[in-house]
Amino acid sequence: MTNFPSETKEGRVEDFYLQIARGQIPGHSVIHKFGRNPNVGGVPETIWEQGGVYTYLTVASTIYVYGADAQDGADGTGALTVTVQGLDADYNEIDETLTVDGAVSTKSFLRVYRAFVASAGSLQTNKGDIIISTGASGTGTVLAKIATIGTGTVYGQGQTNLALYTIPAGKTGFLTNWNVGVGAYNDSVTASLYTREVGNGLIFRTRDIMDVPGGIHPRIYQVPFTLPEKTDIEVRAIASTGTTMSSTFDIILLQND
Repeated sequence: MTNFPSETKEGRVEDFYLQIARGQIPGHSVIHKFGRNPNVGGVPETIWEQGGVYTYLTVASTIYVYGADAQDGADGTGALTVTVQGLDADYNEIDETLTVDGAVSTKSFLRVYRAFVASAGSLQTNKGDIIISTGASGTGTVLAKIATIGTGTVYGQGQTNLALYTIPAGKTGFLTNWNVGVGAYNDSVTASLYTREVGNGLIFRTRDIMDVPGGIHPRIYQVPFTLPEKTDIEVRAIASTGTTMSSTFDIILLQND
């Protein structure tokens, strides 16, 4: 087994994270995840644009990209194509660029952890909501959503907001921080950081928890959480009053061999 040292191959002295971002430390990479839920209320919800608790696939599936607005599609002014990133049935990283309202994917996804507009018309982003799901026209299991934001005049965000991730096969993750943002003051907001290791059935385990009324709240882990390959990570929350919530976290990925 190869043991990748945590030092720059040039031997330079500079910030560790900058070294990783520059590709100076072999076998190391960083994943930054961020999510948003526009209306968290009195029942637990995943921090993602679709709302409700996220549903994970148990069998890899082909996927479709659906545009709710007619301008998102092959000849529209909005999103033309979308790149979807995820994991296959063996938890290996895959991606595919699909035409909005076009044909089904050629690859099968067990996980989708990010999607973004790859090409667009004159609007340079999506005009309406875009759904990535296992069925055509937004049907089946919804895996991700590229949303719009604003009231009256809305604009596309161009990328999913998903506060969840799964460690790919052959890698170990080290969670270095977790942040929660609450849009409106509440008597009580509880945000939970969950993990689920492969082979553990449907059991999610709480790894950290925040009880906060509003604002931005960070956690910095001096000793990072170790996350074995194929581990699911997800942020959920519940609030006394309906509110917008967001969450971010960063993971260092180390190649196992």
